[in-house]
Amino acid sequence: MSGDIARFESEPAASEPLVSNAVSTLQGSKQTAESVAQDAVDQTGFGKFNLKVMAVCSMIFMNVAFSITSIGFILPSAAYDFRMTTVDKGRMSAAPMLGMLAGSYIWGCYAAIKGRRMALLVALFLHGISELLASIVPLYWVFLFLKFLSGAAMNGQSAVVFLYLGEFQPTKYRDKMLSWMEMAWVLGMIILAGVGWIIIPLNVNIMVAGFFFHSWNLFVFICSLPALLTGSWLLFFPETPKYLAETGHNVQMLDVLMRMYSENNGEPPKEYITKLRNSGNNNLNDLVHRIMHTKEKEDVSEKSFEVMIKDIYKKTMMILKPPFLCRTIVVCLIACFVTSSYYTLTLWLPELFHRYADFEEAYPNQTASVCTLKIAKNTTNLSMSDDQFDGNSRVQTSVFVHTFILGASCIPTGLLLPLLVNYVGYKFFLVITAFIPAIVTACLFLVQTSTQNLILSCVYESVTSVCLSVVYCLLVDLYPTHLRAMASGLSAFISRIGAISGTLMIGYLIDDYCTLVIVIVAAQLFLSGLLALFTPGRKKPKKDIRDIEKS
Repeated sequence: MSGDIARFESEPAASEPLVSNAVSTLQGSKQTAESVAQDAVDQTGFGKFNLKVMAVCSMIFMNVAFSITSIGFILPSAAYDFRMTTVDKGRMSAAPMLGMLAGSYIWGCYAAIKGRRMALLVALFLHGISELLASIVPLYWVFLFLKFLSGAAMNGQSAVVFLYLGEFQPTKYRDKMLSWMEMAWVLGMIILAGVGWIIIPLNVNIMVAGFFFHSWNLFVFICSLPALLTGSWLLFFPETPKYLAETGHNVQMLDVLMRMYSENNGEPPKEYITKLRNSGNNNLNDLVHRIMHTKEKEDVSEKSFEVMIKDIYKKTMMILKPPFLCRTIVVCLIACFVTSSYYTLTLWLPELFHRYADFEEAYPNQTASVCTLKIAKNTTNLSMSDDQFDGNSRVQTSVFVHTFILGASCIPTGLLLPLLVNYVGYKFFLVITAFIPAIVTACLFLVQTSTQNLILSCVYESVTSVCLSVVYCLLVDLYPTHLRAMASGLSAFISRIGAISGTLMIGYLIDDYCTLVIVIVAAQLFLSGLLALFTPGRKKPKKDIRDIEKS
């Protein structure tokens, strides 16, 4: 495509950001560089290219769901092979989470410096290779380190994938396309439960001179493949045009826009230039004029390490000062509270299923509240010590069934989000999906049977997962291109602190301070709902703004 540009004469200063140049020559224009780049994307239309980007981003988010959910499936079986004590199990559960915390802000910085595509590629291949090696290593501490790397890489995907998807979408379709990502998470949970249900019960036993490979190793190996395959597919996708414009890669940006237009409309790439000239938008006319007088090979020098550090610091300070300070505080607090609550109950609810099963087997036709199950469990001596090893240790079938049911319960809410978001906006969903789980959490005091526990678990999982997705979507709307990655990284970092706090809280408090845990989780979600009321509402459509300006 760059051949279509080569015939035009070049001018110096090609390394300056194109959109910034376009805006600077337009006297009295109220549009920002952000809106000029978005207008250029809008002119490419919507079609095959957007759907391909949606498909690859959905695969990435499904891979995130695989990574987060899979550790619970392999823990019982791995405990025997690695001869793990209770402390060792805790380390294995914590390793991916510590990796998420360590990598959160780094990925945001990397995406801001090297681009969204490069950040996703590095994260995907690091994740895939780490999981692949973890499936065959026979040493506990090496396995732990690889899971740490896997967690760090997984967080890079979740922090950047919404930015990558959103920056390709026309304004009209962006909210809806971002909202469909929730269904990718749902499908990831369902598919993983099905794969685990098939693979882990298999009788796979390979033992050679200290090396072992069992069914759970095969499961980890299979879970590594989506990251590697998706990363290979992403190699054929370009960087987002808005990032290229912001970093001064002018010719590359036009190449991407022409490719998008051609694939979406089935017309020659050069027709996109004609479309921009005939758009009636002075900003886009100026954009075309400048890009046609840009050298084919741009001289965009690489930044030194010192300059990159200063750039990261500068952008970090920008999101921590007005006009972004309030929204940064609100979004980070919501992410922290919701993630803490999500991990707290996500870890506890499966344990409640086991406790209710044990209780109902020992006391048929009797009921018990969630906070009295510990007493019943201890007095009936129904469970074995965590330090006892069982050579036939395998995940109970009920774990797969419950995970499958929880995933299926998310389908209705996952469909409602993209279908209604253009009508009610993200703010509405954020408020509703924070308050409803708060009420559901309080209802845990009323639970008496495993069936009631399952119903509440389904409602909680389906609504809270939507809340987390909406937070990711909001980051695309609330910040300009050059600050999105930093804001996403900071939000991810704060949310992982919430996740770790939730994990620690459930471990230390649940048996002796059950009531306090429920109150804390409900309070966190209620506060998230209140904070959501202070997030910016829906923006007025550009068409309406232009009509007002013309009048």
